[in-house]
Amino acid sequence: MKRRPYKPMSLTQLEALPTKRLLARLKQLHQCEESVSLSDRTGEHTIAGAMFKDSPEWIAAYEQLKRILAGREHKRR
Repeated sequence: MKRRPYKPMSLTQLEALPTKRLLARLKQLHQCEESVSLSDRTGEHTIAGAMFKDSPEWIAAYEQLKRILAGREHKRR
């Protein structure tokens, strides 16, 4: 399965997105690999474009998304 690269967004851009899009981005973050050492990717170019869960960028993106989603209204179906 080919994964699309995760494109970072500013806080303002994220807050403007609907909840459904934020949840899609959260799912995309969850699909990232754990670390470079556990990755089956090869080559510097492939690894350079990937985001891994043990990276500071992933952690910051995850925390930012969780903070925004926590402030959104929850609806039950």
